Amino acid sequence: MKESVSKIWDLSLKDIRENIPEHTFQAWFKTIEPVSFDGGIFKINVPNMFHFEWLETNYKEMITQTLSKFLEEDFQLQFLINKIPDDSFDEQDKVPSSQQYSSTQTAPPLLPQREKYINTQINTILNKQYTFDSFIEGPNSQFAKVASRAVAEAPGNTAFNPLMIYGGTGLGKTHLLHAIGNMAIDNNPNKQVIYVSTERFVKDFLNAIQKNKMSAFGNIYRKADILLIDDIQSLEGKTATQEQFFNTFNELYQHGKQIVITADRTPKDLTGLTDRLISRFLQGLIVDIQPPDYESRIAILQYKADTENLIIPDEVLEFIAKNIESNVRELEGAVTKMFVHSSLMHTDITLALAKKIVGEILGLKKNHIISFNAILKSVAEYYNLSENEIVGKSRVKEIAFARQIVMYLNRKLSGDSLKTIGIKLGGRDHTTVIHGHKLIEEKLKKEKKFKKDIDAIKMQIDFASQI
Repeated sequence: MKESVSKIWDLSLKDIRENIPEHTFQAWFKTIEPVSFDGGIFKINVPNMFHFEWLETNYKEMITQTLSKFLEEDFQLQFLINKIPDDSFDEQDKVPSSQQYSSTQTAPPLLPQREKYINTQINTILNKQYTFDSFIEGPNSQFAKVASRAVAEAPGNTAFNPLMIYGGTGLGKTHLLHAIGNMAIDNNPNKQVIYVSTERFVKDFLNAIQKNKMSAFGNIYRKADILLIDDIQSLEGKTATQEQFFNTFNELYQHGKQIVITADRTPKDLTGLTDRLISRFLQGLIVDIQPPDYESRIAILQYKADTENLIIPDEVLEFIAKNIESNVRELEGAVTKMFVHSSLMHTDITLALAKKIVGEILGLKKNHIISFNAILKSVAEYYNLSENEIVGKSRVKEIAFARQIVMYLNRKLSGDSLKTIGIKLGGRDHTTVIHGHKLIEEKLKKEKKFKKDIDAIKMQIDFASQI
């Protein structure tokens, strides 16, 4: 019977392959395995729950209709998860498809997330896909990755305690936190790893107060061998929660436990945190992640494409890398959107599709207004100048240089006209703005270090504009 099941499935696959793009077939159908056809139930194995949900939503009808061409009787289609042999399945591992040929529909039961590590004692979930191997490093993130890996290999036994990783949105900070936890658990499954967002920490603290369970709250977090806290800037202005976190930090640190923190800016810029908490962060290692350079962006896109079994033309990769410069999450999102669009519409990935999707992503960003004042303030702070000095008449080299950067960034980010920029910069002529913009553009082409300065200022502008 096994031979006939395989033969039926092979015939069905051949038929399906002729009606969908090759990358869709490779991504969703190649890994399916036929299991059995018995009692009117045709069973197939899929790699994971996400795979099942995608097939169930988008291709269940195609699979059922194709199978019906080669089966001479009514049947139900049933998915099995994670390639577990049929005779070893419990009922909860069997997922009946809601698309059942000539049968009543049955909704699939909820299954636990098998693609994640779950520490049931402290309810911490780590995304298994976030590993050091899947983190594409470049000059912008190499040191952060090396430091994170050192911590994961010897938590609490390096000079990197606490380890603080800072940088803009979507650059990989959360990925590194999960990678640390995943490696630590792989090396020692008995390690108590707690990963939480700062917002979750705050919520747990407030719930503990309301339910008079402060002792239980403290015990949970202070049992950690590794405490991974995401987006510590969310503690700004929350005095009582900062006090609790400070006590938790001290307890763990004094017992040689590892603490890793992420933030969207440097400790000195976290103005809403207490001085003693900032001092604790400064006693460890602080590393930053900058936006990826062009080569790194290409590598990230290619890795994402390989992961999804996608074939993306070089011109498409280059177009995306040139137009999405500062956010890894947006780069990956562009690939995912192209994948979904081409799969649902049964079309290949083309430059035209890439332009449409990138246009949508950038269009959303354009709706986010960046003001002249936000740019001026960020440049002034970065170069330790006053805003009045930049707008004023001074021709001192450092001030004039900062003024030219304001001209350049306003042309790039604010949407103001040349005349408007000149007026806001002390009534200067539009030709002066053109000249300043040109000088900065030429300097960017020649000096990689200067590009990092501009990227850092852009990041600060983005933070200031979101407040």
